[in-house]
Amino acid sequence: MKKYINQSGFKITFLLGIMISIWACKKDVDQPTEPARSFKPSEVKVSASATSAKLTWTAPLMSTGKALKYSIDFSTDSLFSTVKYSTTSDTTGVSVTEENLSVRTKYFARIKANATDAQPESKYLVSSSFQLTGIQLFLPVRDSEIKETGITLRYTPTVGLTSIVLTPTAGTAITATLSTAEAAAGLKNITGLTAGIKYSAELFAGTKSKGITTFTTLAPTTYTVKLNPGDDLAAAITSAANGAVIGLNPGTYNLTAATTFITQKTITLKSTSGNATDTKINYKEFDLEGTGAGLTLSGLELDGTIGASPYFINLIGSQANNASAATFTNLVVDNCIAHGSTTAFLRGDRGTAAKDFKITGITINNSIVYDMGANGTSTYYTFNITKLQFNTLTVSKSTFYNCGPGLVLTSTAFVGDQTPTVLISYSTINAFGGSAKYALLDANTNPVNFSIQNSILANTPKAGTVNAAAIRGTGAGSSITISNTNYFNLNSALTAGTALTFGTATLSVTQQQNLGWTATTTDFTLPVGSTLRTSSTTGTAIGDPRWAF
Repeated sequence: MKKYINQSGFKITFLLGIMISIWACKKDVDQPTEPARSFKPSEVKVSASATSAKLTWTAPLMSTGKALKYSIDFSTDSLFSTVKYSTTSDTTGVSVTEENLSVRTKYFARIKANATDAQPESKYLVSSSFQLTGIQLFLPVRDSEIKETGITLRYTPTVGLTSIVLTPTAGTAITATLSTAEAAAGLKNITGLTAGIKYSAELFAGTKSKGITTFTTLAPTTYTVKLNPGDDLAAAITSAANGAVIGLNPGTYNLTAATTFITQKTITLKSTSGNATDTKINYKEFDLEGTGAGLTLSGLELDGTIGASPYFINLIGSQANNASAATFTNLVVDNCIAHGSTTAFLRGDRGTAAKDFKITGITINNSIVYDMGANGTSTYYTFNITKLQFNTLTVSKSTFYNCGPGLVLTSTAFVGDQTPTVLISYSTINAFGGSAKYALLDANTNPVNFSIQNSILANTPKAGTVNAAAIRGTGAGSSITISNTNYFNLNSALTAGTALTFGTATLSVTQQQNLGWTATTTDFTLPVGSTLRTSSTTGTAIGDPRWAF
C-alpha cells in the first residue's frame, strides 16, 4: 500500500512539474519582447498633391490622456535603408512639401510613438508608397519643333524660372540657363543635342521642379546632296539614285515647267531646316512611275498654284502607259504644307484592273493640306485610290480643309491580299465634300478597317451636295468606327440639307459642339477652356494638336 502511495505521489509530482513547465513556457511566449501593440499608432493614410502630402494616423489605444510625440521618417525604399527626411509631430498628422521631398519620386513614411515616462517607444508603422506629382508648366512639345540636334521647349511664362536640365538616356545631362526674358516669353531654343536620342527635360525655378517632359530628337539624316535656291532641282531628281536624300536649304525651288517623274526609285526631298515655312517648292505634279517608285516629302511647303497643278501625287505605270501594272513602295508626307491642286491630293486609280497598282503604305503626318480638289466640285476624292491595293493609309496630327468631294474612295470591288486599314487620328478636317459623293468613305462592298479617332470634322458640303450617308462600307469583316471625335455642320446640302448619318460605323464618345467654324475658316484654334482640349483617349486635345497650343 505504501509503495502504491509513493508511486502515485511521484506521478502527481511529475505531472505538476510538467504543467509548471508548460505554464512557464507559455508565459515566456505571451510576454512581449517589444512595446505592447496598444501603444503603436495605426491606420496611416496619405493624401498627396502636386507639391505637398498630408499624413494622418490613428493614435495608440493607450494614449488617452497622454501627451504623445511622434517621429516620422521618409525614405525612397520600404526598408528605410536611407532616411531622406525626418520630422516630429505632437498631433496625429504631419504635412510635407517640395521643400522637404523631391517631386516625382516614390517615398514611404514610417511613424512611431516616442517613449514617455511610463512607456517605451512604439514599433514603427509604415505607409504605402506615395509621391508629389509636381507642378507641370511645360506645354506639349510640337512635332515640328523637334530637330536632329535641337528643340524648342515651351512652358507657361512664369517669373522665377531659372533653367532646364536635359538628361539623355545615355550620356551627360545638359543644363540650359533661362534668362529673365526667356522665362517671361515661355519658350527656349536649345541646340547641341544628339540626333536620335530620347531626352527627359525638367524645368526648374532654383532647385524646385516646375515641369517635366520627354522627347526624342530626330534620327540623323545623311544627305546625298544639298541644294540651294537656283540649283536645278528637277535635274537632281532625275539623276538621283534609289534611296537618295536630297536636302533643300531654305528658299524657293521651281518644278512648274513639267510634271516631276519619280521613276522606279524611292527618294526623299527634305528641307535642311526642318521648317516648312522657309523652304518651298512650286510644283506642277509629282508622278510616282513604275515598280519601286516611292517618295518622302519632309519639312516643305508645296504649292501647286503657279504650275496649275491637277494632282499633287499621281501614281502611274509608265509614261507610255499610265495603266500598266506597278508595285510602289511608300508615300510619306511629313511636316509639310501642301496646297493648290485642282483635282486631287492623291490619284491611284489608273491601273487597268483592280490590284494592278499596289502600294505598302500612305502616311500623312503633322501636315496642313488645303485647296485640293477645286473646292469640292471635282469628281475625284482627296484620296482617290479605288482599285489600288494598299496596306495602310494613315493620317495623323494633320489638318485638311477646302478639299475634295469625299475623303477616301476605294470602291471598285476586288479581293485584296489583305484587308486595308485607314486610320485618321488627331486630325482636323473642315469644309469638304460635294458632287453627291460619300463625304468620308466609299468602300462599297470591299472589306476595310476604317477608324476616325480623336479628331474634329466640320462643314459639309463644301459645294453642291453629298450623300446623306457619310460612309459606305458594307464589306464582310469590315470594322468602321468613329471615337472620341467632335463633329458639327455635317449636312447633305448647303441649304435645306439633312444631318449626315454614318452608315455602318460604330460611334463612341462622340460630341457635336459647334465651334463656329465656316467654310472659309483657316484658324482652327480651340477655345481656351474648351472641354475638347481634354477629350482625347489620352486626356489631351482632339483634332490636330497644333490648334491646342
